[in-house]
Amino acid sequence: MNLFDLAWRNLLRNRRRSLLTLGALAVSAMALVIFGGYVATLISALQTETVRETGHLQIMRKGFLDFGRGNTARYAIRDHAQWIARIRADAELQPLLRVVTPVLQVQGVAGNFASGASSTFSGMGWLPADRDELLAWAGAGLPLPPRANLLRADQPQGGVIGLGLAQLLALCEALELRDCVNPPKDAASDAPAMADDLSALARQAGTAEAASASGPGQSTADTQPGIELLSSTSGGAPSVLRMDILRTERQGVRELDVSFVAMPLGLAERLVFGPGGQGASAIVVQLAETAQLPVARARLRALLDAHPGGADLEVRDFTEVQPQYLQVVGMFQALFRFVALLMGVVTLFSVANAVGMSVGERVGEIGTLRSLGFRRGHVRRMFILEGVLIGLLGALLGVVAGVLLSEYVINQAGWSWTPPGRVVPVPVGVDVFGHPALLAGTVLVLAGLAALSSLLPANRAARMQIVEALRHV
Repeated sequence: MNLFDLAWRNLLRNRRRSLLTLGALAVSAMALVIFGGYVATLISALQTETVRETGHLQIMRKGFLDFGRGNTARYAIRDHAQWIARIRADAELQPLLRVVTPVLQVQGVAGNFASGASSTFSGMGWLPADRDELLAWAGAGLPLPPRANLLRADQPQGGVIGLGLAQLLALCEALELRDCVNPPKDAASDAPAMADDLSALARQAGTAEAASASGPGQSTADTQPGIELLSSTSGGAPSVLRMDILRTERQGVRELDVSFVAMPLGLAERLVFGPGGQGASAIVVQLAETAQLPVARARLRALLDAHPGGADLEVRDFTEVQPQYLQVVGMFQALFRFVALLMGVVTLFSVANAVGMSVGERVGEIGTLRSLGFRRGHVRRMFILEGVLIGLLGALLGVVAGVLLSEYVINQAGWSWTPPGRVVPVPVGVDVFGHPALLAGTVLVLAGLAALSSLLPANRAARMQIVEALRHV
């Protein structure tokens, strides 16, 4: 009779204890599979949202991340159109690319001259059509609906502001907003009004731009609610223009909600560089798949080095542009490791207790086996194999239960939640089949822990003296 048969029969000898131990291991494995799949889904959703906002890679002037926000014009890429053409024409990059588009950051003061309200803003200029493509990316494989782009190509003078900024500028009634409260009238009346010359200049600029885009007699500057944006040009001169408000968009972070402005790229360029000026803070590159990022980054660096002016540019990935991404990923991974540690402790004590009780009940049997010629190593391996069988069976049972519960209960329940910093609910899902290493690792780790926890009682059984053990017969 081989050791496997002996270990298997010993498991069946005390079915109640074996079932309790299997149940404890199955619950541990199921918890690891479900929570691990849930964490993987959260990380994929976070990656999807981040890549939709920032792309996979951004080409920018060296030092822009450190100093560019304080001096946008100084760190702007003025020849971004040529660089975008080179990137799109590169034979090695073409199969990897999805979107290549310029973006421009702008800071300044936003005002509503009619109510005398003003506040600082932090804006971003986009090409509306390219932003549509960016927000539709779903390379992480999750069924997240594409985010709506509120900018419109046929409204070059129109932009989007945060709901908090609209509230600060007393635009709740003008925009017919819900869940929006205007400042107290006494506070608004005490606020100094915007200078008449700046207000007139902003309205004149807005009227002229709308007329050039829509044709004579079709200006919307007087009918469409809007705000005045004040900044400084690259030469240091004040720049002011009017932006029509197409819509408000609530942001998940209060500090961003009270300063958020999204506008067409042309509007941002006029605000930063003046009429006729062009430039971009960065060139956003979105790939078809995140796995292609290292290859694309190396090729972009080689392309920059091969052309004049490229040495002053650098390539940053989305984890560098949005460093909080890695912080959030690290937090979820730490939570998973903590849960895995708890489940590992449960496995160690459960298997050690089961094998230890088995050794205590079979002292006479151990003495008989030793007297028949079984060596110490045979006895040790028999009990370790018994623990491994419990670990494997319990882990497999838990993995199967976790997969079934994830696919047919959790993923079909239609649950959703709103993550921190977001305003749109995301579905609660558990991605188990997308991470086969999680399933295999759960089985192997629990089986290994079961073998480890069986080692101490197995050594105790192997060190028993034959004569002493036979006294228990």
